[in-house]
Amino acid sequence: MICNIDFGTSKITTTLASSDTSDLEIHDFSSVSTSGLKKGSIINISDTAKAVEKSINNLKIKTNFKIKNVFVSFSGESISSTNSMGVAEIKDKQVSYKDMESAWKTSISMSVPKDKELIDVITSQFIIDGQSGIKDPRGMYGGRLEVSTHLVYCSKNAVNNLKKCVEKINGLKIKRFFYNQLGTAESVLSNDQKELGVCLIDIGAGTTDITVYKKGAILFSKVLPYAGDLITESIAMSLKIPSFQAEQIKVKYGSAISDEISDEILKIKGLENNKELEISKKALCEIIEQNLSTILRNCVSTIEQNGLQDSIGTGLVLTGGTANLENITKLGKIITQKDCLIGSPENLNLKNFEKLNKPQFGASLGMMKYCAEVDNKEFTFNRSKGIIGRMLEWLRSEM
Repeated sequence: MICNIDFGTSKITTTLASSDTSDLEIHDFSSVSTSGLKKGSIINISDTAKAVEKSINNLKIKTNFKIKNVFVSFSGESISSTNSMGVAEIKDKQVSYKDMESAWKTSISMSVPKDKELIDVITSQFIIDGQSGIKDPRGMYGGRLEVSTHLVYCSKNAVNNLKKCVEKINGLKIKRFFYNQLGTAESVLSNDQKELGVCLIDIGAGTTDITVYKKGAILFSKVLPYAGDLITESIAMSLKIPSFQAEQIKVKYGSAISDEISDEILKIKGLENNKELEISKKALCEIIEQNLSTILRNCVSTIEQNGLQDSIGTGLVLTGGTANLENITKLGKIITQKDCLIGSPENLNLKNFEKLNKPQFGASLGMMKYCAEVDNKEFTFNRSKGIIGRMLEWLRSEM
């Protein structure tokens, strides 16, 4: 049985599944709203812990399963990443696991700041004596082994806060932390897209996550500290209404393109004595378009600043809750000058849970696929082993 707790800015989603060699079956899920996070980071441990506990208890009641070990996935401002290279001498002419471990170790130790916690090591390729593109070098002959990796890390405080929220629940233990964008990619991107080049943009509530793949490997990832909440807050300020109400009308009436929207008048209750306010639907969508355009332009700038504009041959895939906005792919194509698609979870057994087949659940469901690959392996989150020791244990379990 696999259980993952995904920490989003606006909600905690806990999913329970089982897997065999051919399929992943979702048993149930529980999504609980929370105000304990901002831009993906915990700002109130008590509120967040209560949401986690409610989500877990909901699942226990619905499934009658005991939940003891969980995977934890998250994003947020504290997430950083970098590409790294490691190198090792091939001791006995043929590559052994120890040679690979030595290469990984140099890749990790040279690139992770001391005040950071390493979350993920993604191996892009191995290189033997200049021959690149090798996925598994074991048994191959050579003298020099190199490894190309993408490292994801975050502040130690962020990990400690997450750990405290989860382990406040009696009997619950964390098996491993994950950066949830990697799960989203697993869920919504095809192998062909990853091979030919694609940019995944996950626009959630508090953060926008950008990930670029090429030749089947991750090239780049970054978290931007603004997303759907930026739009909501702009609507709330403009109309002088509470944020929850602004979110409701955004979801109900919103469109990413305002030109095609009528001047229909919307009547809503304001803050002052429940006084009725009027706003045209077109004006509402202009606010949405302006703010969403800013988010997408910043995504384009990030891609260009890192020299990746020519690496995304198949275009952009948009996901996350904000991707539900009408006409968002049309605006995305105008802003980015690239093909834009909506990414929803695929290749999952969602029988009886079709409502999960939406962009906002891409991370949660993708993490289940990701977690299924490591379930039943002898890896547990042992802080005493240190960053490098834990990640080498994880990499060893993957080979």
